[in-house]
Amino acid sequence: MQLNDILEENSVRAISQKTKISEDNLENLLAKNFENLKKVKTLGFISILEREYNADLNTLRNDAEEYYSSLNEDSSVMFGRSLAEEKKGTSKFFLLVIFLLLGYATWYFLTQFDKKHLSELIPFIDEATIENFMGDSENKMNVAEDLSIAKISTSKIANKEKQVQAVDKATAAVETEVITNDKSVVVSESVTDIMPPGDIKTSEMKKNIISIVPVGRLWFGLINMETNQRDHFSISELFELDVASKSWLVATSSAPFSLHGTDETKEFNDAQEHYFKIDNDGVMVLSKNEYVTLGGWSQW
Repeated sequence: MQLNDILEENSVRAISQKTKISEDNLENLLAKNFENLKKVKTLGFISILEREYNADLNTLRNDAEEYYSSLNEDSSVMFGRSLAEEKKGTSKFFLLVIFLLLGYATWYFLTQFDKKHLSELIPFIDEATIENFMGDSENKMNVAEDLSIAKISTSKIANKEKQVQAVDKATAAVETEVITNDKSVVVSESVTDIMPPGDIKTSEMKKNIISIVPVGRLWFGLINMETNQRDHFSISELFELDVASKSWLVATSSAPFSLHGTDETKEFNDAQEHYFKIDNDGVMVLSKNEYVTLGGWSQW
């Protein structure tokens, strides 16, 4: 017996009662959501299913082994990369500290030492030379300060011009001249008041969508009523059904969820399985017998 045979002959609740595995863990296992299960649990659940249903689940076991192996490899690569990045960051920080210390020492030497200290350090240089040296240093610093102020002023002016241009574009108006029998009238309208053509099309598309929104993780079976094609899903995010030209039969697990249409939202959190017919007319809640009569499967 294969996994598909087990699902066709038994519901998730029936499998859970027989194997003592919770429905959430079964849904994760059947949907191959191994990220929500530990390796030991996953392999244990597979062994229990094989024992209770005399099944061969080697394909599912191989998929699980492959997933956990790739997960370990990714963790090793990320750990090695983080160590390399940490060493690189430490080296850059050390160089930055050295450059800051050198810059501070240079600034202190040029600004804090007066002629007296300099003459004590270099006694064989006369005072005229010291005065020329200090004067040249001060002039260079003044020129640098003037250049910095000029750059800041130029940058502020450029930014103000850009802001003015942006405001002018945002508040621009479209003017059109309408010619009547005896006079012309100028009509002005704001550009922002014109609705883009795509908005109407998007609104019409949303009318043909009904969304299934789970609270946590939800399993549901889906049947196309025109083709009788069926499929099942385990979701934790919004799932959209196209009802423009299709009709669906839906059977859900007991997990909480809600259905969102164009005009209404229905919530289901009573911890029971639910059955629906969903088409362009909206959502119709069915009993299990009505669901089976319309073509639904009695056991998923």
